[in-house]
Amino acid sequence: MTKYKEVKTKDDTFTLKSSEYNECYHSSEGALKETYYKHVEVGFDVIKDIEDEEIRILDICFGLGYNTFVSILNRPKNKKLKIFSPELDLELIKSLKNFKYPKEFEKISHIIEKISDNLYYKDEFLEIEVANMDARKYVKNLNNIHIVYQDAFSPKVNRELWTIEYFRDIKNILNKNGVITTYSVATPVRCALYNLGFKLFTHKSDLIRKGTIASLKEIDYPKVDFEEKLKRVECRVYED
Repeated sequence: MTKYKEVKTKDDTFTLKSSEYNECYHSSEGALKETYYKHVEVGFDVIKDIEDEEIRILDICFGLGYNTFVSILNRPKNKKLKIFSPELDLELIKSLKNFKYPKEFEKISHIIEKISDNLYYKDEFLEIEVANMDARKYVKNLNNIHIVYQDAFSPKVNRELWTIEYFRDIKNILNKNGVITTYSVATPVRCALYNLGFKLFTHKSDLIRKGTIASLKEIDYPKVDFEEKLKRVECRVYED
């Protein structure tokens, strides 16, 4: 059995299906479409008024790099990006320079190649670090993160990156204006975030299936009435 299977998504961009996890890196609605509307557009919008010159992003986990690469292509003017991303699959990272990315990525092909070869890239406005290590250990070394792309494989197959203990570590490194974006709407995931003091929101766009947006402050997104849901269901969380 091959480790990955190439899959074409509905927006004509490609993703891979992992034989280890039996899941795709992106939903069928579109690798590029999902990345932009579910993660990048939201993240940059929520923090658009911060005064910091550098936006610090945690991309969990790097995978095919779509979240990082689309962030680079949409970097806010006059802002530097520093992106941190753990990834256990070194073989995957080394193969990315040969992956069938959308044509929009051609202008950053030199960045993709550098990351694929060295797990690192830096220029005047960008610094990207891919760490070949366990995400749970990696996040403990970070601080002042503005955006977290919580985009790991699902809790069904990768529960350790969805526990309340894990999200507590994420909260500890999050900037006060920071935001977490994720595709997951699982009740245990939302319960963990809620119990840690996050306010829960969802996406505005009708172009994608809506996920969860978590923030420590009020933001201009549709709010999830989680208190009402808790009248009907038990608030269970995933634990280590």
